Amino acid sequence: MNFVHGCADFREAVTLLENRPFDVALISADELAEFEQISSVAAKRGVKTVALLRDASDDVVAQAATLSADGFLLESAVDPQNLEDALLRLQRGDMALPSSLARKLITELRRRGQPRTSSVRLTPRERQVLGLLAEGMSNKQVGRRLGISAHGAKRHVANLLAKLNCPNRTLAVAYAIRDGLLTS
Repeated sequence: MNFVHGCADFREAVTLLENRPFDVALISADELAEFEQISSVAAKRGVKTVALLRDASDDVVAQAATLSADGFLLESAVDPQNLEDALLRLQRGDMALPSSLARKLITELRRRGQPRTSSVRLTPRERQVLGLLAEGMSNKQVGRRLGISAHGAKRHVANLLAKLNCPNRTLAVAYAIRDGLLTS
């Protein structure tokens, strides 16, 4: 059974997530505390979360890097095609992230100043995978580029996220740029 349900406020969203089965929750990212509360309930129930961002301004992009979301969409770009693409990406285990937002996030993080030194040590292969994530590639695309299976790429990505202690690809790339693990 496929259905869509809109909520008037975050309490209603939490109640629905706790009591009904959903595959994906599309959540406004305007209020961080509310987003994290809904996202936490969704994660416990195995529901993927997509953060709906009002725009790609510097403040919003900086905020997006801190969210534990499975994907991101810009309000201005939500149309049936982009929504379907995001849902298909999530279904494949990829992150739904518009390339324009990924570029903006990376550019913004580069502008923030000098990278910090990091105690995280990455293998050459992990650095390759990280670079491909920064390009916005899916597991399947990473696998093709590296000449390995999508499952192998997924394993590399999972190991990289664990090593960087990041819940998602976007945050991993953001931290890697900040910490000097990923350059140009």
